[in-house]
Amino acid sequence: MKTEKNINLTAYTVEYIDQREPKPRTIRTQTVVLDGGKVSALARLDMRPAGWITAQFERDGYTVASVHKGETITAHVDLFDLWQQTMTNIEHERLKIQINAAIAQLNSVGVEA
Repeated sequence: MKTEKNINLTAYTVEYIDQREPKPRTIRTQTVVLDGGKVSALARLDMRPAGWITAQFERDGYTVASVHKGETITAHVDLFDLWQQTMTNIEHERLKIQINAAIAQLNSVGVEA
């Protein structure tokens, strides 16, 4: 079973203005990264990534001044390693929650940890 995958990532720099801000308004910059699957899906829908990004920002109440396509990189991902790291992080978070709950319980009965 193949557990490795190449993922294409393309960065887009978005310059936008928050119309709710008092004048003079600041032009803000944000980087949006789209993977190859998203870009391909947009192409099948006859949409350009810049148009889709603009629509997303406008939906949130911002005015987009410009969208510039940046660098595209290919990331080689080992899905098995990624899965193992994710499971380790989840277990780590569970243990932190359990420890914090135990400390809180000890503190509530007057025992100092």
